[in-house]
Amino acid sequence: MQRLGGIFDKFKDEKGGFKEDLITNVKGMLGLYEAAHLWVHGEDILEEALAFTTTHLKAMVESLRYPLAEQVSHAMERPIRKGLERISR
Repeated sequence: MQRLGGIFDKFKDEKGGFKEDLITNVKGMLGLYEAAHLWVHGEDILEEALAFTTTHLKAMVESLRYPLAEQVSHAMERPIRKGLERISR
């Protein structure tokens, strides 16, 4: 079984950082931000994705137009994971 974080490896460059072209794809970053909230212990790439997307989305939200600015603001205030119940094994 592939680890969950392995799905996100395609977003990283050869140096191990997140690809710079992600910064210009606001909708893609927003999707990655939401997905990263589903990280579990040991999935370092999702933790890194959360830090990366949070930093860049916060920096750009003021320069975005409606409705994208509202979507980003809403996601930053209330990420999807806060609306989901946690399922225990």
